[in-house]
Amino acid sequence: MTEKYHPPIISLHLNRKGGLVSPDSIDTMQSGETLTWHHINYTSQIAKDWLDQEPRVNEVAQDILLRAETRPRFYMEDSFMLMCLRGVNLNPGSQPEDMISIRLWITEDTIISSCNRHSWSISDIKQALEQGAGPKTSGEFISLLVERLAIRVEEFFEEIDVNLDKQEDTLVGMGFDEFYAQISHLRRQSATIKRYLTPQKDALEKLYRSQSPFITRQDLDNIRDDLDKFTRLLEDIELTRERTIVLQEEYLARIAHQQNSRLYVLAIISAIFLPLTFLTGMFGMNVAGLPGLEQENAFIYVSIFCIVIAVALLAWFKYKKWY
Repeated sequence: MTEKYHPPIISLHLNRKGGLVSPDSIDTMQSGETLTWHHINYTSQIAKDWLDQEPRVNEVAQDILLRAETRPRFYMEDSFMLMCLRGVNLNPGSQPEDMISIRLWITEDTIISSCNRHSWSISDIKQALEQGAGPKTSGEFISLLVERLAIRVEEFFEEIDVNLDKQEDTLVGMGFDEFYAQISHLRRQSATIKRYLTPQKDALEKLYRSQSPFITRQDLDNIRDDLDKFTRLLEDIELTRERTIVLQEEYLARIAHQQNSRLYVLAIISAIFLPLTFLTGMFGMNVAGLPGLEQENAFIYVSIFCIVIAVALLAWFKYKKWY
């Protein structure tokens, strides 16, 4: 399965009551009664040409809305706000750490969002609007989008915690290659997501401290709650990193313990056979004068003597609690 197709431009008209304005009623609506939302695919030439013809979007904003790579940020002027946010990529066949970049240009009556891939957070807002339970203002739109992004990241880290729990439960029977492949994948995912969540938290702090006229106190309170959630998520990333390190150390300790146990057994066996090897080597010399050459039961005597030595050594090791 592949990611959903992202059309060049999607334009929606919000009725400021949580729903959408029907196409037949758009012409009859007065100025200020609707909120226009344009969602564009910044990789499409059609979207680029359309944005170039939008007089209110200056060159700096166009560059950020169309740039291939952006870090989370927040920028505000008197008439508009500009934001770059990141969300986990939960599209089928994609890696979650390959985070989706969502850019926003926002005024009191217009929202322009840009993205190059399907975003489930954007889809949640569209679905809420279709059901009449969507955002009513630009500030509420920002608040809802940040909330959905935080929820998706939180769900992803819950899956990481479940995977870590499974690895801790199956640590004993897991092979070396399998363990390191899984643990390295988890650490890489956590490090990549932290790379974007840290500046995103800073951007949300700037948004919370902003004095934008179209962001209400209620919207700021919701953004503050989401900011706390992102802060907790960053702490969860550190916890995940520590858990993977502890899990790796525990696995290495288990391997070292197994190796030491095997080496210890070999050392006990070597200690038992060392005097026996000496005796057999000495009596195996092909020189004249060896005792017992003319004695018929000499081999039996030597064998019994070797057995007595082995048993005595085993008893001595047991007495010393060496095994």
